[in-house]
Amino acid sequence: MWTSALALLTAQAVFDADASFDAYELRLEARSADNACSVFTAVERALLDAAIKRSRDDAVMQGASPGQLDGFEQRQDDAFSIACREAFDLPGVTLHRQETLRLSGFDQARFEGRAQGWTAQRGGLSDEFAQWRIVQSLRQGAANFGIFQQGDETALALSLRTALRPAYAVAYVRDVERAPEPVDLTAGGLLPPPDEDPVSAWGAPSDRLERVFATETLSRQRAGELAPASGQPAVGFIFPQALTEELANLSPREGARIDLYDGTGAVIDRYWVEVGAFDAALAFMRLPTMAPQSTATASN
Repeated sequence: MWTSALALLTAQAVFDADASFDAYELRLEARSADNACSVFTAVERALLDAAIKRSRDDAVMQGASPGQLDGFEQRQDDAFSIACREAFDLPGVTLHRQETLRLSGFDQARFEGRAQGWTAQRGGLSDEFAQWRIVQSLRQGAANFGIFQQGDETALALSLRTALRPAYAVAYVRDVERAPEPVDLTAGGLLPPPDEDPVSAWGAPSDRLERVFATETLSRQRAGELAPASGQPAVGFIFPQALTEELANLSPREGARIDLYDGTGAVIDRYWVEVGAFDAALAFMRLPTMAPQSTATASN
């Protein structure tokens, strides 16, 4: 939906469809100004790019093609002809600065997706135990996936409680070189999504997926600190930094799959991660910290 996409950085805002499209154009104007005149900091630009990506994603869901959107955005950029001394005062630039400033006042933000979302938490670091900085709850609270931190150490990880004994974990993500755009694996709703999980509806065929192996297991103590509350033993796996970057570059509407294997190489469990606003959550963590307010909620 256009409305939810363009409310990404304005948690309290409610737009109608026309106003949302106008906001999309304003953000394109802001991007053109930054391309020509460098009006934003790196983190401001990252949040702007995340908001534009949400808009594109929702437009595709409503029937637009990526090619049509590329053409529209290129025409907007080509039409930009403002002197740099005036670019800083453009409505699109001012709007984005206001949104970013408001977001920087929160120490926690919730970035909602279509089915699942990301919670980003700044501040409150501990050297004594691991804490999630960006996390998504998977399969109705059965597992947690995201970026944790303990002291100066950060890593991308999956943690869960289970009676099973997984030996290793593998993430499957769209290979953007072999599949430049995600495809609708439900054929427009004619087929059920893989594993009947709505998060899996958009992605890539099996021969266009990249495998990313977990590099190590979490210690029992750390897995317990990061896993959902339950009576089962906690287990977990750490994934390479490259997977963080790959997830941030995927489209919000698609899902990434994580399979757990036993010692014989058989799949014993599976989880789906919604890409959603992962890129925005990463950018939020880089914002300068201001006086803390209550939690922000941003729609995808």
